[in-house]
Amino acid sequence: MDFLLGNPFSSPVGQRIERATDGSLRSEDWALNMEICDIINETEEGPKDAFRAIKKRIVGNKNFHEVMLALTVLETCVKNCGHRFHVLVSSQDFVEGVLVRTILPKNNPPAIVHDKVLTLIQVSQAV
Repeated sequence: MDFLLGNPFSSPVGQRIERATDGSLRSEDWALNMEICDIINETEEGPKDAFRAIKKRIVGNKNFHEVMLALTVLETCVKNCGHRFHVLVSSQDFVEGVLVRTILPKNNPPAIVHDKVLTLIQVSQAV
């Protein structure tokens, strides 16, 4: 039912992204991140569902640890997923509306988040 209401964490890949970006994690769960990539590559709705869940975890989130985990999931997906995912994350709307907005001075992001976002913008545009 949550999926029908638009909860991006209700799909199988969304649930894994929610777990992989949980603020209580001390560090990245690389096995889970790779499982997310597998789902994106192997299912019809995977790219769209993952895109929505990653976007939800980043936009407006003041917990920069969660944002960093989400950016790491995003980077892992950019490097390991196919064209259907790349089209979504390389769009101008995503780059400007999500990534660039995350590092605006008004959000006061830590330098590590700022650097990660700039790296991701370069990587996503090169793919």
